[in-house]
Amino acid sequence: MKKTRIDHQQDLIMNLIRPLVRLWMRKDAKRRVTLHDGLSFKRKEPYIMLANHTFLFDVIHVPLRFKNVPFIVASQTLFKKQPTKFLVTQVAHVIPKSKGSSDSTTVRELITAVKKGYPILIFPEGDTTFYGQTNYIETSTMKLIKKLGIDVVTCHVKGGYLSKPRWATGKRRRRQIALDYRITIPKEQIIDLSLDEINQKVVHALYHNDYEYQREVMIPHPGKHLAEGIENVVYVCPHCQAINSIESDGNHIRCNACKHEGFIDTYGFIQNFKFDNLIDWNTYQKQFSSQLRASKIESSGFMNYMSLVDDLLEPVGQVNIVYENKTFTFSGALDLEISVDEIENATITLRRDFGFYWNQKHYLIKLDKFGASLLRIVQDKY
Repeated sequence: MKKTRIDHQQDLIMNLIRPLVRLWMRKDAKRRVTLHDGLSFKRKEPYIMLANHTFLFDVIHVPLRFKNVPFIVASQTLFKKQPTKFLVTQVAHVIPKSKGSSDSTTVRELITAVKKGYPILIFPEGDTTFYGQTNYIETSTMKLIKKLGIDVVTCHVKGGYLSKPRWATGKRRRRQIALDYRITIPKEQIIDLSLDEINQKVVHALYHNDYEYQREVMIPHPGKHLAEGIENVVYVCPHCQAINSIESDGNHIRCNACKHEGFIDTYGFIQNFKFDNLIDWNTYQKQFSSQLRASKIESSGFMNYMSLVDDLLEPVGQVNIVYENKTFTFSGALDLEISVDEIENATITLRRDFGFYWNQKHYLIKLDKFGASLLRIVQDKY
């Protein structure tokens, strides 16, 4: 299959701007790259590359060294407004995907890209980790691997989460990542593997716990606001079990209910709290799902409609959000009541963009706080 005009345009632009992108990514994070036998950055033959999703810019770091730039599957929200809309439609090879749902159109576009001779890059978790370990991996990826029958390359990304936690509003210095590339499943083996066997190999290759990695390397990431934003991912105090009582200030964490205090150190570990990492804290707080759903939660944010026809954002305005008795009540720019049971495909994109479908409309709200609480009330997948 021949490349289109836009394919050639994007190839040309990517080659021209590659030196600038490399300089940008060096400023973003120092990289240590390991390339295992049988794989070359100059490879021309198509392949499917899978990577664990640790922070926002790993979508740029992971494919950057490959001469034949892959088509990347990315959230459809990047196609909604400038400047990212221009970048993903006119510059980079990007295919939109709606998070949390299968998309036959995405699969068809990926197959077309391979037929044109391009590799493809997928982050099969479908979302960047909020807590520091690899999330649920979408099983639809295994069906695509089976259908394509080409080499499966994996990139194990290490250090990205604690260099730039998704929830954090404060910057870290001395950001460093390690990228480990290998051919995990040669194409000759795919025909003899079941979907479960493919899944086991992929899960094993991509699983990562950034806190375990940090305990080995102990790379400092100093900053003055290391704890800020943590209340968007933790909602149960491990000392008094209060719901949505955690607040942050600078490097410090405090429970408003029992007044327990702690801080995040320069290595990313939590001090003076029951858990020194967010993975264990999150495992603990999942036990309180019924208490969370029985609580009252209040937040605010800016609401948009996302068109189901052309994917454009239509601003609605600032809203207040109250959750109580399995119902979301919105007031301000829009007055609305929505039962939790009627909400479909709820997700959090970027740091705190709460999206969901209701009554044939797609809502996207940039929350001010309590993103994890609101998402967990609707679904437990992420």
